[in-house]
Amino acid sequence: MSRYKSQIFIGVSIFVLVVLLMIQVQWINQARKLNEQQFRHLVGIALHESVSEFMKDQRSCYELSESMKKLKSKTDSARMKSEIKRLNLIIDDKFKQHQIDSKYTIEVLSRADKQAKCQCFYYSMQKALSDDKAMLNVYFDNREKNLLDSMGIMFLASLVAIIILFSLFGITVLSLLRDKKILGRTTDLVNNIAHEFKTPMASISLACGMLKREKVLSNPKNVSHYSDIILNENNRLRKQVDQLLKLACIERGELKLNANEVSLHTLLSDCANSLDIQLKEKKGSIEFKLDAIEDTVKLDDELIQHVFNNLIDNAIKYSIDSPKIKIETQTKNKELCISISDQGIGMTRDEQNHIFDRYYRAHTGDIHNVKGFGIGLSYCKLIIDAHKGSIKVRSKKNIGSTFTVLLPLS
Repeated sequence: MSRYKSQIFIGVSIFVLVVLLMIQVQWINQARKLNEQQFRHLVGIALHESVSEFMKDQRSCYELSESMKKLKSKTDSARMKSEIKRLNLIIDDKFKQHQIDSKYTIEVLSRADKQAKCQCFYYSMQKALSDDKAMLNVYFDNREKNLLDSMGIMFLASLVAIIILFSLFGITVLSLLRDKKILGRTTDLVNNIAHEFKTPMASISLACGMLKREKVLSNPKNVSHYSDIILNENNRLRKQVDQLLKLACIERGELKLNANEVSLHTLLSDCANSLDIQLKEKKGSIEFKLDAIEDTVKLDDELIQHVFNNLIDNAIKYSIDSPKIKIETQTKNKELCISISDQGIGMTRDEQNHIFDRYYRAHTGDIHNVKGFGIGLSYCKLIIDAHKGSIKVRSKKNIGSTFTVLLPLS
């Protein structure tokens, strides 16, 4: 999938999700309105039935009407409260019949009283009290909360569905971007492999062609020279293939460690000696500061040697001028700490975040002769992880890098 197709796909997906979210919110709001309308309708019916029931007792209506008009003595007030209480019992019974279970309070207001400022349900008491301005007011406590409680399951289910939908979309987009990045790196890997294999294969082909010539066959030195070229290039190919195969084995957890007691100081010296030719070609030097009190570690010496060979080799390759490498060891909290520092081209913070990713290759700036598959450091990290250790990098652009390896002591 091309870059623009991916952007279009993500953009359209986000648009569709936003539309779905708006529809969902609108649906919830509509359901809330319908619930409120249904509630108001039921309350209206219940109040109508309640007032009709109250009107059947004409004496009660007369007593309430007269007491509201006079309201000059405690007797009038008591009569009014008694009749309102009777009306309240009727309303309570009708609310239960219509399954209205919200808490409420009522009041009966005469034309001389002020209407309530807050929102409530009104029902005219004109017929019951023979008063055009008489009004029954019903107040529901925490109506909004009760409304949300009645819609709780639906609202919660919708919220959970929205969260799950957006979470799955986010995971899908991240997976798409990650797979796209891996695909790009895999393409680079294939190109690098083709390039790396092409050179030794060309050398082998050329050497084999030379060995067919009579002039070369007649000279034992020439035969030995071209045979050595074939052998060296063949070994180079074998090492590259082994590295790829071992990386795959480590990732699948199939590689078994051949652990032995090894002196890290001796192993580091061997690694430096094996790269002495490359170091001398660039007129570089290695400074050792081996301060670790105990350097004996139980590990697979072949794999660990590959790790430090790779780190030292990188320090040589990524130095513009004469490489100046420093190797230090020290003991920290029952762990052996090995640091390999250089004064090379360094890395940006973004490059440091991805340097141990599989197939990732940092930009080499002015250095154009650095070859590889982009698996060296990811391979190193897998090996260190297999030994229950850790590896990290600290670097500054154009100043240098320091790779630190921590290995548990035996």
